[in-house]
Amino acid sequence: MTTTLLITHGSLLTLVNLLLLAGRISHKTACGWIAVLMIGSGIGSAIAGWTTNVYISAAVAALMGWEWWNSGGGDDTKRRLKSWARRFQGVRRTAPQGA
Repeated sequence: MTTTLLITHGSLLTLVNLLLLAGRISHKTACGWIAVLMIGSGIGSAIAGWTTNVYISAAVAALMGWEWWNSGGGDDTKRRLKSWARRFQGVRRTAPQGA
């Protein structure tokens, strides 16, 4: 099972890199996909007991996620979070005048 997961991860990672080199996907899209794939690699490595690979996968996933977020990939997510936050704005209430 672990071998299958890691072979699939390697194939998908190669595909993302080839699509990036061919100009079919943008840099920010590639960073997002690589971040997700490295999370999968970390899970597969953890199941296999390869702790060094888990650390490397976590570091690369964090770096690619940060790169995706700062290159504009997180703009829709930021917009969505801001619209949800607007619903939770406090309403200023004053005490009744007769009190």
